Amino acid sequence: MPPRHDVLSLNEQQILDAACNAFQTSTRIYAAKPVPASSHTLAANGAIQFDIDDRKLVTGVHVASRASHTNLLLASNLHGSGDDRPLMLVAPYIDPGLASFLIDRNIPFLDVAGNAFIRAPEVTIMILGRARVSLSTHSPTSRSTTSKGLQVMFALATQPGLASEPYRKIAAISGAALSTTNQVVDDLLARGLLVTRRNGQRMFPDWPRYVEEWVSLYPTRLRIKLAQARFASASGDWWRSFDFLKFDARLGGEAAADLVTQDLKAARVTLYAEQKLGADFLKAARLRPAVDGDVEVLTTFWREPVDYGWDTSPSRPVVHPLLVYADLIASGDSRNLSVAKDIYDRFVGILHA
Repeated sequence: MPPRHDVLSLNEQQILDAACNAFQTSTRIYAAKPVPASSHTLAANGAIQFDIDDRKLVTGVHVASRASHTNLLLASNLHGSGDDRPLMLVAPYIDPGLASFLIDRNIPFLDVAGNAFIRAPEVTIMILGRARVSLSTHSPTSRSTTSKGLQVMFALATQPGLASEPYRKIAAISGAALSTTNQVVDDLLARGLLVTRRNGQRMFPDWPRYVEEWVSLYPTRLRIKLAQARFASASGDWWRSFDFLKFDARLGGEAAADLVTQDLKAARVTLYAEQKLGADFLKAARLRPAVDGDVEVLTTFWREPVDYGWDTSPSRPVVHPLLVYADLIASGDSRNLSVAKDIYDRFVGILHA
């Protein structure tokens, strides 16, 4: 299982405090306050005590700075609770569509507007339809949440010891400009995603939180900019014996997870390629252009060659496991979650534990 993840950033603490205050405002008669995550909520990154009539209900929470289906899948995968009570999602705003999604799955939630859903043996509360409210949270520079910032974060995550190297080397390996690298690393330090030891070395104080930050932002901040084309395949298993390294390409997503774990039958194929794949590739792979095809080609965003300490032999030409994990979460497909968790436990969670 992933290590305990119970350290809130300043932004997350502000969201938790504001959501508790909003609950009191929207119910008028009940109270809520943040409390430390105790042993029975080991997987939570916080907890709330609800005072309802003469009862006190303490529930583990997952505080998210952005509420989305992707974040929800990530939270349920990375912070799955060990008891029978699901974690409560706490966020700045739960829109009506996401609220319905959560209620149908009996997942409690609370937002800064005062929308709430609690179903427990002690009480059931449902408050919906409250409008979004603005929340001023501390944000130093947010340079690490841009596409280039995520590129630097990926390099730091996948290259052992890189976080302690001079900014110039980090820039060279990540492919980002030196000025951008300076801003990104400073931002990570300001937000507590990196810390500097007394000996000057930088480290990840809360690796699961770092992973969550990168994986939750990857689909909308970086991945969306990498799309090349889609194709339809003539055979569902064509990729199993194909020589991708000949074309400077690697498998990601479901196909990579299929090869690595053998626990998932890939329905879609994700490829990361250094350059646009031409006619030679399409002929060898027997692919044809198709807007809704089952083969997606994305452009690599890391510098090659890269020593990932990861098997990139012709029999297993896959991208880094962090990227495989991110692709599975970004798919939004619940059938990929158990495999994503396996990849996290076996490969991602131990990178900087």
